[in-house]
Amino acid sequence: MNCNQGNGEAQVPINLIIARQDHVPVAHASSWKGGELKFTVLVLRLVVGALSMLALVLMLTDKETQAISVSLPGTSKPIVLIRSASFADITALKFYVISLSMVALYSLLHAIASGTAMITNRTILGSTTTAWITFILDQGLTYLLVSATAVVSEVAYIAEKGAPKVGWNPVCADFRHFCSQYGASTAVAYLSLLILFSSAGISAYHLFRLYGIMAYLQKSTP
Repeated sequence: MNCNQGNGEAQVPINLIIARQDHVPVAHASSWKGGELKFTVLVLRLVVGALSMLALVLMLTDKETQAISVSLPGTSKPIVLIRSASFADITALKFYVISLSMVALYSLLHAIASGTAMITNRTILGSTTTAWITFILDQGLTYLLVSATAVVSEVAYIAEKGAPKVGWNPVCADFRHFCSQYGASTAVAYLSLLILFSSAGISAYHLFRLYGIMAYLQKSTP
């Protein structure tokens, strides 16, 4: 596509395509329509969805029951108490589970959309409206997962080290299996978060790149 400007001729790359969807002008670059980008987005979304699902399953199945001996003053024999630990006992872990569920579902749905785009040879983000929705959801879910992983990390620290100043004793000495699987879930969630940052970065780059392309085309059009 060539555009003339004044007496000179400004060359606009042929791989720039202007589309109008939902009455919103959008510029697409062929690199964003190519199979390599679609495959990259598809893989990132699938990995985030799989890791989030794995972290979720690890937390949901993390349960342990132990018989704990407690010595009381004035008694010759310790009292045996049966105690259980699971994510349902801690409100922060419920928030963590809900956050992972949302991230996993969103990532897998987006992966399906990316796969469909590859099969039908369409662009991943078809309009500025779609690009904005994807950008907002990516940013929102990224910050949500940041909050969730930060909360469970603090809970893990207290469970392992305790908080002597407020009289909270460490509990991981009594619930080793629970704490080990808890740590594995947290580590997988952090890995998922790192890859989610990459996905959010791609959607942000794509959104603001659209406006840069449109500004360039407007300057190049008489």
